[in-house]
Amino acid sequence: MKYLIRANKVVCSGNVQMIIKYISDFYKSETKEWTGKSDEWTDLGKFKTFIESKGYFITDKIPSNCRCEGTAITNEEFKKIWNECHFDIKAVAQRLHIDNRTVAQIARKMKLRK
Repeated sequence: MKYLIRANKVVCSGNVQMIIKYISDFYKSETKEWTGKSDEWTDLGKFKTFIESKGYFITDKIPSNCRCEGTAITNEEFKKIWNECHFDIKAVAQRLHIDNRTVAQIARKMKLRK
C-alpha cells in the first residue's frame, strides 16, 4: 500500500497505478504533456518530479505527524486516544466526534490491535 501525502494529510491511498490515475484526473490540463496517447505516464521520473512540484509525496508508511483521514488529529494522537479508550471503537468515535466506521478504517490502516 502506498500513500499520497500533501500538507501532512493523506490524500489518496492504494497502489502506484491508482495514485497515478488520481493525479492524472485531478491535473488533467497540466499532465497532457507528460502522458502518452493512452493517458498513462511515460516516465515515472517525470511523474515524481511533477507531484513533488505540487507539494505531494508518496510513501509506504504514514508518517506520525500526518493527520488521519477524515479527522483533524495526527496518528500519534489517535494511537494515544485508542489506548486510553481501551481499544473501544465506540468510545474513540464519541471522543473524536466521528463515526464508528471511520475509526475502524483508521485502526485497520494503522494496524492497531487490542
